[in-house]
Amino acid sequence: MLVSTATLAWGVNLPAHTVIIKGTQVYSPELGRWVELSLQDVMQMLGRAGRPRYDTEGEGLILTGYEEVRYYLNLLNMQVSLESQMLAALPDQLNAEVVSGTVSSIKDAVNWLSFTYLYVRMLKNPKHYSIPSDEAEDDK
Repeated sequence: MLVSTATLAWGVNLPAHTVIIKGTQVYSPELGRWVELSLQDVMQMLGRAGRPRYDTEGEGLILTGYEEVRYYLNLLNMQVSLESQMLAALPDQLNAEVVSGTVSSIKDAVNWLSFTYLYVRMLKNPKHYSIPSDEAEDDK
């Protein structure tokens, strides 16, 4: 049995038969309040369930408040989309491509962007990335 904080659990590379997430909130110093674990954090921790060579399946348990049950049920049924986090780092990423010589024109930049997960998610969920939909533009 290994008991750890959420911070340690993110970095632990030890598979286990059963993973129990006891409490789904972590303190965010930036916001100054407790926030729910992100989809990526929960999936990272639950992804440790199941030991190769010993188990054919693993178990994951989430202990949370009643108000959050619906969120985690949707998460486990994969009804919550995983969105790209690249937008925040896009200027640095694109600059690195320019410096490396991969991108030397606007056409190259658009082509490079089209191979990213950000591009895929922007097409599927433009509202999340503050891209106006066609209907919004037609209303203007």
